[in-house]
Amino acid sequence: MIPHHFHLIWIGRNFPFVNRLAVESILQSNPGAQVTIHFENPPDNADWRALQSKVRFKAIDLPELLASLPASMASVVPVLEGISSGYLAGRANILRYLILYREGGIYIDFDTITVRDYRPLLSHPAFIGEEAVFRYDDDRVAGNFKPGIIPHGIFFGLSYYLSYWNCRYLGDSRAINGLNRALMGLWSDRKLNNAVLGCEAGNAFFARAIALVPETDPKIKYALGPILMNRTWATDAADRMRRLGADHFYFIPPSQTYRFFYGPAPALPPDAFSMHWCSSNHKKLAAGLTLQNLGKPADNPTLFHKLALEVIGKGI
Repeated sequence: MIPHHFHLIWIGRNFPFVNRLAVESILQSNPGAQVTIHFENPPDNADWRALQSKVRFKAIDLPELLASLPASMASVVPVLEGISSGYLAGRANILRYLILYREGGIYIDFDTITVRDYRPLLSHPAFIGEEAVFRYDDDRVAGNFKPGIIPHGIFFGLSYYLSYWNCRYLGDSRAINGLNRALMGLWSDRKLNNAVLGCEAGNAFFARAIALVPETDPKIKYALGPILMNRTWATDAADRMRRLGADHFYFIPPSQTYRFFYGPAPALPPDAFSMHWCSSNHKKLAAGLTLQNLGKPADNPTLFHKLALEVIGKGI
């Protein structure tokens, strides 16, 4: 059984309020769960300190972590050492697999808001969620041109801007949303993401993922993240992993996460556990979100504001 234990990883001196919001949402929706923030080069600001009495903080000690794992997993060290200092996400990808394999539990990114208790998922040996992504995205980031990129890219662009204008200026028309879903059927494919993961300690899926790390080029964007998860899924280790639909964590596709911040708030799907709003798409906007401006009621709140206000309203 998967432990009711959430793991988050933070590397760096900056710690915005939205990170604290993510942790508070976990604590509110998962009573009794343990929460551990694994860190390197820790920040020191009010939002970091506000969590000190609520969760466990653990400095990442790579030699200690590896000493508790099979000796074969030490092969990831050269990859970690070779990752650019500007690619902290790549380092965090490898660390989450090592931590989950050793301890079990639920890994979750900070750019999430959790809305539901995870205990219904804990009976699986492991779980991972799928999302709707551009079907040629792996080829795009690897620099591999295939003829299908052009027509599918046109459908993708139409879908992106149609959805953007609909949520921002056209009142979130149901008819236009239907057209967007039809376009998504042309350009998208369902692939795995690693922003939310769960497993029992020693899970074979993550053992295989870790074994594939030395064969992975960390210079390719997403290669150590979603691409690695999909490569692992293609092996027999998939038998130890439960694949969950997009509504669980990614009901808004990563290419359309502006819908969290513009337009009327859509209803959450019944299967939603956490919402991944993809901070890499909204760095400047996210940096300006604070307890003060998110805690104020709005006449027509966006989805992010609505979810944040529910967390803040319960007391943080």
